[in-house]
Amino acid sequence: MTSRSSFFKLLKEDLRQRLWTIILAAIVFILPVPIYLAMEISNTSGYRIERWTNYISDLASPMAADSAWMVLITVVGAFICAVSGFGYLFSKKKVDFFHSLPVKRETLFAVRYINGILIYLVPYLVMLLVSFVILAVTGNFESVVLTVTGKGLLVHLLGYLTIYTTLILCVAFVGNIVVFFAVSGWTFGITLATMLIYSWFEEKFFDTFSYMGDVYADRIHALRFLCPGYFYVMAVQDPEVSLLLQQLAFTAVVAVITLLVYRSRPSDGAGKAISFPILKPVIRISVELLAGALIGMLFYEMADGSGRFPGWMLFGIVLGVVLSHMLIQSIFHFDVRKCFADKVSMFVCIAVTMAFALVMRYDVFGYDMYLPKAKKIESVAIDLQSLDNRRDSYIYDNGQIRWFDEVTEMKLLDIAAVYPYLEVLVEDSAIYADRLDSAMAYSYNEFLGVEVAYHLKNGKTVQRRYRVNGMREELFAPIFESYEYKKVHYGDIYTIPSGLIKSVSARCAMNTCVMELSQAEKDELMTVLNRELAAMTLAEKLHTQPVAILDLTVGPMSRVDAYGNSYSSNLNVYSNELPIYASYTETLRFLADRGFVTDAEYEWTGKEAMRVRLPEIEYKYGSDYYVGEVYSAGSVEVTEYALSEDMKQIMQTIAYPEDWGYGDNVIPVEPEDFERLYALCTWEPLCRYGDPTYDVYEDYRVYLDIPQDGYNMYETFNYVVSKDADLSFLFD
Repeated sequence: MTSRSSFFKLLKEDLRQRLWTIILAAIVFILPVPIYLAMEISNTSGYRIERWTNYISDLASPMAADSAWMVLITVVGAFICAVSGFGYLFSKKKVDFFHSLPVKRETLFAVRYINGILIYLVPYLVMLLVSFVILAVTGNFESVVLTVTGKGLLVHLLGYLTIYTTLILCVAFVGNIVVFFAVSGWTFGITLATMLIYSWFEEKFFDTFSYMGDVYADRIHALRFLCPGYFYVMAVQDPEVSLLLQQLAFTAVVAVITLLVYRSRPSDGAGKAISFPILKPVIRISVELLAGALIGMLFYEMADGSGRFPGWMLFGIVLGVVLSHMLIQSIFHFDVRKCFADKVSMFVCIAVTMAFALVMRYDVFGYDMYLPKAKKIESVAIDLQSLDNRRDSYIYDNGQIRWFDEVTEMKLLDIAAVYPYLEVLVEDSAIYADRLDSAMAYSYNEFLGVEVAYHLKNGKTVQRRYRVNGMREELFAPIFESYEYKKVHYGDIYTIPSGLIKSVSARCAMNTCVMELSQAEKDELMTVLNRELAAMTLAEKLHTQPVAILDLTVGPMSRVDAYGNSYSSNLNVYSNELPIYASYTETLRFLADRGFVTDAEYEWTGKEAMRVRLPEIEYKYGSDYYVGEVYSAGSVEVTEYALSEDMKQIMQTIAYPEDWGYGDNVIPVEPEDFERLYALCTWEPLCRYGDPTYDVYEDYRVYLDIPQDGYNMYETFNYVVSKDADLSFLFD
């Protein structure tokens, strides 16, 4: 039995043998950060920059939880200490020597494990002490320093323990330094690689796969106990108490497993590729499957995969599995002649990977047709993309304004009203997929993207991205007109307190009115807006033009960081436009009482500038832009494309200038033509405020720049002129 004095003698002797590691740790810890602090304080000595309200926490940032320097030291230090402490397992002579000592393996493990922690922790604490002294002497030591550095110490020490312990387990599994690096990469990366490759197949082959929201983050979080590096990465970003406790428990379990593996490791394991033969097929098969899937998908992408049989993908799978099998077997046996050992398992891996790829490619299990039964749905979130695409999605929450995704916030509870629309989404997406397979999807612009999140009664959330064939107004109207939908879609109007509104402006065509309102007037305006916004129908939104635009400016508000520090030097101002329709009679009356009218005449000053954008031929005429003539070149049929005669006539009708070239379809308008062109304009393209199916590319676009007060300042208004209008006077 090892006495306490003998244990400490072993600690001391082990530290003496690892003196170079201790010196290196002292240099990287104790020198850089204190020198940085001294230089920063010296650069600002004699004055304080008042706008830096977070000046002290900035000084302590190299010791914070999110310090890149500390992350680098922690990760590299864990590798060095794991190898310097347990690298003797790679040498037969050293293993025989240590195992011949009258010391239990558990004691030997504890000595080297603890010393590896001390080599990291002691210089870390010395660095903190020296830094505190520098800050205190210069009058920059405040309580925020303890908060920042305390969280940093907790996050980085726990991250070090996790990585360090896992790497020791990798050392115990192998008998060669080169294989150790390979197995370490496999241990830390196999879960993430599997998730990314699987998601790649989903995104490529499933038309309704949604990459929005936190789908990747949610998946890796669910697999966090199979991905040791996840805990440290997440703690650096946001040191959450629950996740830190999970990390501590995970590290403790790994430490126990490492001790058991170390104690049972055969003495003849040194020099071998893998000390435990049972691990060989686990590592080899997992790598072969992933390599086959990865190379297969790369070949599929390079071959510009479409609806045809994925022959190149299958070839890539065979190539990936065979090459990875040959490489791994050569490493495991240290003999290239063994590259084709275990050929049966190689062929099994090829078959399994091919089956997986074909199942994903042809959606055998109906991923795209998935629609949970209505009775299983708790709530639904729907985000019709491009609807109100001029508005930002943000809400007021816990004293701050934050941006959000509608699919993460919305909960539509009336499933009976929503379900018919969901059924059509699935059907329309199948039509879209068929047209995709015909390689003509680019010409089907009538499809709109819709994000849907199904919140099921079993607690699971399933997210899909559909393509709907047009607005489907009759089905979407009950959804849009419900309170549950509007309170999220117009989250700022429903949640931002009127007291935070700093200014209100209204504009109509070229007339703008900025109003200074009292608190009572702001309350009245927001009450009226909430009421009339709730009563607005989808038909009015889609089929009528706004009569005015209301712009509510909120802020400035200070930004708050993860430590509760207020960044008053980085104030944010939030501004959001809200279209006002004819049915908003109370709102329009409120604005009219304060000097804003929608029918005011504009007086031309002669200082304006006007530009007109000619129709986008590519979007307007799609596949008719070119005509193809097929001719034979030997045994191969080739299609040669040329500008069609109809397109030549269209370009002449549009009256393009002779020197017009691609990208030069925005031309200036002479001042004498301003009023004549303006008389043809329709104010505010509907697509910007309601109807995502409105095609602005078929018409002329007019931009009017109106000079404002200030140096070189202009306000630009956008208009539409019908494609059938006679604009020949612009080219006279």
